Amino acid sequence: MGQNMIPTRHQQLWAVLLLSLGSMCGGMSCASGQQGPNPVVGVITPEYFRFREVVLDDDLQIPAGGWRAVCIHALLKHGSSDAKTVCKFEVGLPLRTEDDREIPLGEAQLAAASMANRAVRDVLSRSHPGEMLAILCKDFKTTYQAMLSAKYRGARVRECRSAGTETVPFGIKLGEEPAP
Repeated sequence: MGQNMIPTRHQQLWAVLLLSLGSMCGGMSCASGQQGPNPVVGVITPEYFRFREVVLDDDLQIPAGGWRAVCIHALLKHGSSDAKTVCKFEVGLPLRTEDDREIPLGEAQLAAASMANRAVRDVLSRSHPGEMLAILCKDFKTTYQAMLSAKYRGARVRECRSAGTETVPFGIKLGEEPAP
């Protein structure tokens, strides 16, 4: 799937399901191995991670080189209630690691999607009714950061701030985010 692929309405609905509290399951399978009291369903697919190269890998003398990033705005809903917010974060990965191993775009997209699914399942499956969505978003980003940086040294999950990144909406239209 190409870097410029725009998610279909069907794929956007999956993204909403992924980040909907109370009826969710992340990763590549559902329900089995659920870690907490809340069932978690839905899957973010790799084509949502439309990384842009924001730093070229043009100096092979440097141990690691280049950088790609994408900004994500994901709808976060609290079960069947009307409570919702937008969880905003940037996912950044090196183009080449310190061991001179190139990280192909497809591999980066697959890893980013798989770990986002695992992180959201981990955090939301253990959440409690009435828990603030902003806290759940923060916990998701912390968990996601730990998972991603364990696989790719130097990977980051942070606020959206890299110039030249694309902002990709999950389950929302940009500019129509719910009020906090």
